Amino acid sequence: MKGAAFYAGATFMVIVMNSFAKLLSEVHDPIEIVFYRNIVALVFICAFLTIKRDWHRVKTERPISHVYRSVLGTLSVVLVFHTYKYLPIADATTILYAAPLIVTALSVPMLGERVGLPRWCAVLVGFIGVMVISSPEGSETLTGYFFGIGAATTIALVSVYLRELGKTEDSMTTVFWFMVIGTILTGLYMPFGGHLPSLTACGIIFIVGTAGLAQQFLKTHGLAMAQAAILTPIQFTGLIWAAFFGVVIYDDWPEANIWIGATIVIGANLFILWREQRKKAMQVKKGEPL
Repeated sequence: MKGAAFYAGATFMVIVMNSFAKLLSEVHDPIEIVFYRNIVALVFICAFLTIKRDWHRVKTERPISHVYRSVLGTLSVVLVFHTYKYLPIADATTILYAAPLIVTALSVPMLGERVGLPRWCAVLVGFIGVMVISSPEGSETLTGYFFGIGAATTIALVSVYLRELGKTEDSMTTVFWFMVIGTILTGLYMPFGGHLPSLTACGIIFIVGTAGLAQQFLKTHGLAMAQAAILTPIQFTGLIWAAFFGVVIYDDWPEANIWIGATIVIGANLFILWREQRKKAMQVKKGEPL
């Protein structure tokens, strides 16, 4: 029960972070927003490590792996914030649900996993759902959908890579170096296109930074307390929060195609999850290694 509560909290924090990042994008470039978000998160992380005297947790013997993950992760967040800049909150949230479908497709060439015909069909159906969602009206909306597909792809790549990195690395190590390297990367942009935020923007940046950090740790704790199969469907409640924030902040009511497309995409994801769990259960029954 606690695991589900933590994961639900993480889902909510993701939507909070992205919704307020959209507010900031009216004045600041998404690269700037990622930079300021990382600064806020790093302050909290460094304070925590200092108080707990846990600095040993950031030591790693895989620095190159962390660089690769951080570059990819930073690009992913930048693309996500661009997606929310150009699309209504519910639309942007739904398009990112394509990420688990891409994970399934990438697991074949990158991890050597076997994906049967039923799961490939589910991936295809899921992308049909994405096409239902994507009914661009104007160049800005079309740009948003391009960013959304790019964001979903990088999210999938990060997810696949974290499967390997998580086998040897502490979650604090991964988060710390992600924030440090991400700050350096986005900081390179600041002398050329960055500018100081207003007092109001500083308040929003604080929300974005704390929500972004909170979701990472809430998700980690949730996964430590319950199986992913139980928790994964909870992430789709994010669409409800996305619709809520979209209506409250921007008076954006999701169109019918968003709900229809979301149902298709979420259904495809849940089917893939069910097939994966069924496959694992059969392997256990046969005594095969997972």
